[in-house]
Amino acid sequence: MIEAKDLPEDEKIYLKKDYCGWRVVEPIRDPETNKINWFNLLVGGKKGLLFLLAIIIIAGLFYLGVTELLSAYKEIALNPCLYCEDCTKAFINFP
Repeated sequence: MIEAKDLPEDEKIYLKKDYCGWRVVEPIRDPETNKINWFNLLVGGKKGLLFLLAIIIIAGLFYLGVTELLSAYKEIALNPCLYCEDCTKAFINFP
């Protein structure tokens, strides 16, 4: 835990008190200059960026897995006898 006296003088930290206690927030608008911080507005700060990257990675891996499964199902649908031993044996031994 960092105490206020250990922080650099030029660094500002904004705190918000909620039902769990105090937490650090990254404001959308800078209180001193009243300018919008677009990074915090669009992404939600550093934690929001990491969360967004994790969601994108999970969604990308899910998409790759589903496309791989669909391509395998398409190959089986085009020639099912290659994947069925009983079907191949029955077809070869057919009189």
